[in-house]
Amino acid sequence: MRKIRLLFLTLSSALIVWIVGFIIFLEVLPEQAADQTTPTDAIVVLTGGKGRVQLGFSLIQQGLGKKLFISGVNPKVNMPALIELQKVQLGTATLPEARLGYKAQNTVGNAEETASWAHEQNIQSMRLVTANYHIWRSMLEFSKALPGVKIIPHPVAEKYQLTWKNLSLLLSEYNKFLWAWVRYKI
Repeated sequence: MRKIRLLFLTLSSALIVWIVGFIIFLEVLPEQAADQTTPTDAIVVLTGGKGRVQLGFSLIQQGLGKKLFISGVNPKVNMPALIELQKVQLGTATLPEARLGYKAQNTVGNAEETASWAHEQNIQSMRLVTANYHIWRSMLEFSKALPGVKIIPHPVAEKYQLTWKNLSLLLSEYNKFLWAWVRYKI
């Protein structure tokens, strides 16, 4: 009976820690980049969500990066199609030095694909553009893949309505973040 009680207490404590961690995770989701003025060698955009590609081009137009790399692009999409599909407003600006990465299937792949490109291009600093709920795990993966490169997180704040789909997405990302954190700390 004592072992069952100890097991129950341990599992209950772990569940409480996990729930409190999830609440903290939600509370610290950034609404905007903490550093919005430091220029970098490159802007790196991870595909998969609204506003990311547009923000990447906007940051280039603001002079916050010299080169643009978009990771995780569908192999059937080229740059003109991506610009049209994402409704990017270039205005009178010329197309920046930009490359599309087609190999990445997930965040680890984004980091590896970007690292390969960054080494080729001698990139020493970058802004990482992705959704705010994805920024912490992305920073872990990119820091591991690109040691010595200064990475400035530049999240796209997404507004969430409390739906089961959104809750599922946030819980999934929280669990992936925890797994990545454990993987890199052990």
